[in-house]
Amino acid sequence: MKHQDSKLLVFAAYLVLLILGLYHHEMWRDEYEEYLQARDAQGLFGFENIMNQGHAMLWQSCLWVITRFTHNPLAMKFFHGLIAASFAFVLIFKSPFKLWQSGLLLLSYFFLFEYAVISRCYAFGVLFFLLFACNYSKNLKLTWSSGILLFLVANTSIYAMMLTAVLIGWLFFMEIVLTKEQWKTNLKSKFPILLFAGLGILMAYLQIRPQEDNSFPINRVIWPFDQYRFDVAITQFFSAFVPISKFQSRHFWNTNFLMDDKGIVSWYWPLIAFCIVTLPFIRKQSILLLWLGGVGLVLFFQYHTGFRFARYYGHFFIWWLVCLWLLEKLHEQDEFMSKVKLAVLIMVIATQAIGGVMMYAADWTQKFSRGSEVARYLKNKGYAKSYMIGTVDFALSPIAAELDRKIYTMQHKKLCSNTKWDGARLNSTDSMDLVEALATAPKNKPLIFIASHPVQQFDYFKAFDEKKSARREFNFANYHFNCLAYFKRGIEYYEGYWIFKVEEIKKQ
Repeated sequence: MKHQDSKLLVFAAYLVLLILGLYHHEMWRDEYEEYLQARDAQGLFGFENIMNQGHAMLWQSCLWVITRFTHNPLAMKFFHGLIAASFAFVLIFKSPFKLWQSGLLLLSYFFLFEYAVISRCYAFGVLFFLLFACNYSKNLKLTWSSGILLFLVANTSIYAMMLTAVLIGWLFFMEIVLTKEQWKTNLKSKFPILLFAGLGILMAYLQIRPQEDNSFPINRVIWPFDQYRFDVAITQFFSAFVPISKFQSRHFWNTNFLMDDKGIVSWYWPLIAFCIVTLPFIRKQSILLLWLGGVGLVLFFQYHTGFRFARYYGHFFIWWLVCLWLLEKLHEQDEFMSKVKLAVLIMVIATQAIGGVMMYAADWTQKFSRGSEVARYLKNKGYAKSYMIGTVDFALSPIAAELDRKIYTMQHKKLCSNTKWDGARLNSTDSMDLVEALATAPKNKPLIFIASHPVQQFDYFKAFDEKKSARREFNFANYHFNCLAYFKRGIEYYEGYWIFKVEEIKKQ
């Protein structure tokens, strides 16, 4: 079989896995949230809505265009599949890695599941990072095409934005500062390219930075030093290269099989992982500097914010791959270091493939989210157009998207389709908020109440928490509640649902 035919076969095999994975995956709230935000956004490309998302514009703007033609969330899945297929194509046909290496990389946790099956903005970052590595290593110098790719990658996510800043600093150092006699000429020809890429960072920052009334629950830490937060951050570095989840746990997504009850891995495991994956770069100071700069910045950000999800720490792995790509194309290596690099690559991609295949299989055999199932249930029972009240707001987005409607959320005290983390949002609700919500329903018509967590005001949930048999029908205030169904949580912890039919008690 010709080498080109082998590449096509590997690419086709990945496409089959991608299509099957996307088809079977039950989308969860963060996937639906951005789709709904784009759907309901005002202004050209949804610019009016972008400033409240915490993400850069590229993914949101593409979704805005899609939602002008259809409100079916499957369109987002299809579009995301195209992005994943694109970075797979680049990896197979344009990368310096051997075909078997590229094939195993596509089975990695991040390329097979996290950035492929789950429809989020991060796949765009993967694509543009790989395209930049391909373009820069091909030309062996900074060109406008590389600058445009850096501009685009900066506008995919906050992590891509930060790593783009590291790349720009590295390119300035390599392309201008170190050129000695030619530095003035290079400054004149290449500084505008870097300035354009820097403009992409500025645009992304203006969109990502929290607004004054932002209420998203995050506790930033810098000083005094927080040992636990640091342990969490280095745990994520380890998980980026050994992404094997704690599958014995019920909600195993974003976990690691070596985690303790506090969600951390003993410090020596991340240290060992860091030493191993850094080995290929130790004799090439320029690439080592690039690698350490990106790792240091992301590690600090994880410590600072406390974020601990795979979609975030996967950027350690993406950054390592970009550095390895540049090392392969920009520097010749002796036989010994070539063997070292190959050994490290085999270790990493084999571990990644184990984690990727296991998570892909788990997503296939277990429910990831129950939101779309709830929407189908409401449609089948004839309640799709009934007035709906729900809590918590962010867990209701799968239902709102699949039913293409808005739901009255107790956190916002109005009809909503997505969560807006602003000062008006209620982080906690009480009995009066529930009574107020029920009073907004049309008179003499049944309404549907959806709870994604136990409602403290209902005795029904007290019995449920104590694992006692609870009466399916009960009264609250002037309303009669009948529990129609309960959808147990899937892999995603927050998305279990109780569905109640509610009718106002008529006065005698």
